[in-house]
Amino acid sequence: MPQAAIRHDEEDADDEYLSESKEHQQVASIRGAEEALASVNSPSPENTEKEPYYHYTVDTKDPDPWLIMHKTKIILFVIFAIVAVVGSIFYKDLQLKEQTKALVAEPQLNDLYYVDFRVIKDNLRPTEKFRMAKVSDITGNVITINFSSYFYLQEHELNEAIRYAQLRFEKFFQEKRHNYTIAELQSLVESGAIVLARRPEGNMLDGNVVVPDSHFKSSSVFIPGKKENFAGLEYLKFAKIGDKAALALAKFQESADLGFAQGQVSLAQMYLNGIAVEKDLYKSLEWFEKGALQAYEPAILKYAIVCQQVNSCNIAEFYQKLVQTGVNIEFTKQADVRATTKAFEQALEESKVKT
Repeated sequence: MPQAAIRHDEEDADDEYLSESKEHQQVASIRGAEEALASVNSPSPENTEKEPYYHYTVDTKDPDPWLIMHKTKIILFVIFAIVAVVGSIFYKDLQLKEQTKALVAEPQLNDLYYVDFRVIKDNLRPTEKFRMAKVSDITGNVITINFSSYFYLQEHELNEAIRYAQLRFEKFFQEKRHNYTIAELQSLVESGAIVLARRPEGNMLDGNVVVPDSHFKSSSVFIPGKKENFAGLEYLKFAKIGDKAALALAKFQESADLGFAQGQVSLAQMYLNGIAVEKDLYKSLEWFEKGALQAYEPAILKYAIVCQQVNSCNIAEFYQKLVQTGVNIEFTKQADVRATTKAFEQALEESKVKT
């Protein structure tokens, strides 16, 4: 073999040896670095024996220092908040009870009563609990109310009836009338039958109309005495101011003299209540009778109520007189005039026999 070829083979072998030695050195250096890093991270046996071992735990029973410092304040604040809420509820209930007593003691037309009918009547259905009542008429000390046609399961549903304007329907309240004295109404309040009394302002309550739409209808037909009666009613609204009551009495007298039935009833009410004139039940009956003879239903009903307060008044004779003059009103079907229905039926029977 030539000498040049031998040298070339030796050089190749040397190059391979050098490359392998470099690789071994690199691997050794990497392993040394890893061992050094591991030795740094892991403690030596000597240090491990000397270093104490701590075991940390969380004690859930150990309270927060801030809570310990303010414990009394927090408890007092919570107690005060509870007392304030409960006190406000009781105070509001007390105010509503006082309001109810005041409104029942001095009733006005269109006053609304929330009635728990379970106190008044037994054997009701499970859903028949609350009803609404409305003051439809006041005759002296006798208050006439009409109950709603519907029962309600809960008291707050009566507020919903006002909210959704159910009181604007003509048939929301029954036609049957129930007469109570103020003392009887007050006893209903004490017994818990009348839960709440509310008074509309200008035919409005909670922003909703609480009278039927027919209440706002008016006729432009001229009727003698109508204008005078309307003027008297306006004066009567301010009866406690100056001579407004006397002016109302004068207007009612003019209307009654003109033969207007509503004016005659208004004048009879003035004598019945003793407003701007001395109280006189006989004068009141006289004017109620004149209105009744014109087939004016409120006059008939009011006469029956006042007649029971006068010993010399004979309700049967009154009904007989109505029948003889041709008054034909089936008011007994919608009126509870307390022991007057039989008298009216008797008067009708007597009239049939005579005819």
